[in-house]
Amino acid sequence: MIKKDHERYLTGEKMSKWVYNVEHTIQQVGGKRWPNGILVRGIYSWVGPDDILNKTKHPEAAAANQEAKEQAEQARQDSIQAAKDSVQQAKEERKDSIQQAKAEQDSIEQAIRDSIETARLDSIAERARRDSIAQATRDSLRQVWEQQQDSSGAAYTITEQQKEKFACDRFTIGLRGGASSLMQDAEKMGHWKVGWDVLLDLQYAHYWKKFGKKMQYGILVGVSAGYARSHLSNAIEGDKFTEKTVSGDINYTVKADNVKEYDGQLQLEIPIMFSMIHEKGFFMNIGPKVALPVWSQYNQTIDKPVIDAYFPDEGVTVHNAKITGQVTDEQADSDGKWKTSKLNVMLGAELGYEFTFRNKNSFGIGVFADYSLYSLYKNDPTTKSLVEITELPATNKPAVVNVLSATDSYASGMGFFDVGLKLAYHFNWWK
Repeated sequence: MIKKDHERYLTGEKMSKWVYNVEHTIQQVGGKRWPNGILVRGIYSWVGPDDILNKTKHPEAAAANQEAKEQAEQARQDSIQAAKDSVQQAKEERKDSIQQAKAEQDSIEQAIRDSIETARLDSIAERARRDSIAQATRDSLRQVWEQQQDSSGAAYTITEQQKEKFACDRFTIGLRGGASSLMQDAEKMGHWKVGWDVLLDLQYAHYWKKFGKKMQYGILVGVSAGYARSHLSNAIEGDKFTEKTVSGDINYTVKADNVKEYDGQLQLEIPIMFSMIHEKGFFMNIGPKVALPVWSQYNQTIDKPVIDAYFPDEGVTVHNAKITGQVTDEQADSDGKWKTSKLNVMLGAELGYEFTFRNKNSFGIGVFADYSLYSLYKNDPTTKSLVEITELPATNKPAVVNVLSATDSYASGMGFFDVGLKLAYHFNWWK
């Protein structure tokens, strides 16, 4: 039995009342943690050797054992009943706690919903207040701009509605290029080949206030510089002519597989055009242009020329003989420059679309076309064909064959046209 004046196990825990006056069986004596300790069965806890009464040494304890057992049993039953009552009470308290927690959770959720709805209404009200302030600010800025529209210090993005009321100056830097031709006469030549050109544009335009809701009108002037090139080709199928010499007449027949002439020029263009801008970004320029060649040159080649000479007095035909002057390699490939005055008046048109940036400037892309209305483009005339036969002073010397430009004999006049793509950047000043 456990001594009544001992209250704690070796582990430090307090002993229950029911362990006293009860006989216990010793399960183990000594252990790793408590070498002198005693493990009591039923309690399964360690007590010291001085905490117990040995039955053999204390027979008086046996006498009271039965009474102690009854008291211990009663104490155990009381403890079990108390535990049951405690468990039941805990269940009831837990149920009440759950109900109370649920009520508190419902209250919190309702409060959150109320808070969200309040915040939403506040946000709508705040947004409406900011929109009202922003609109008032825009109205104020518009009024200030209208009052100070002549001031060069005003700087903010101009709306399309405001552009309707303002005049505009525009400076444009552009690059254009495409198909081009000097327009040799198709009736007198064999094959006309389209060439190419490329030009740099520097233009200025002034636009008046809009007279309608959609379009703004103005005048565009400037200067363009660039290079244009095209060529023609034709076969000679027996051109005939007669040369009178001191020895008598000579009838010539000239043949060649192909004659090619490449014409090129550096030119300046001066436009004076009517210009229109649509509020959606479309633009159109149309009007005359004056083109002035700065430098012009042609290159001509003759493939496989054959010159036959017939002498009527003798009744003899000489086939490509030296007496007629065969065409040399130098004569079959020649370069030259145009020597006469050159002027070209064209009608030009440009269509496109521009993208407006926040800095009021814009980028444009479009197509263009120019066509000659009046042209003074002509080269030195040739005589009878592409070759000119001239007899040398001595009668026993062969004739000299000169290769001239084919421009005039195979094209009565040369004009100009081109068509292609245009890119431009516009600097705008709204007044």
